[in-house]
Amino acid sequence: DDSVPPNDPSWGKQWDMGRIRVEEAWAHVARLEQPPRPTIVAVIDSGVALDHADLKEVLWTNPGEIPGNGIDDDGNGYIDDVHGYDFFRKAGDPHDEYGHGTHCAGVI
Repeated sequence: DDSVPPNDPSWGKQWDMGRIRVEEAWAHVARLEQPPRPTIVAVIDSGVALDHADLKEVLWTNPGEIPGNGIDDDGNGYIDDVHGYDFFRKAGDPHDEYGHGTHCAGVI
């Protein structure tokens, strides 16, 4: 077994990670010895906590938007969609009121 547990202090609370054998998957990917590539993943859920310690530095930022100016700067039909869009509330702030989307984003 060459799996390596993460340094996440909350790892012990994440019982589901062991169930899906995520440490084995990480070890397999590490053995492939591929250089890291930028990857964008969309989470379609209840939103995301933009200030979450594990996520705030890796959230996608729309380079075509100017935050908070109330204008659709990039012309995609969504105003101020700097870190995504809340399609339920029709707002550029995808703040997570329920926590589930943040949990899913953290797993990814």
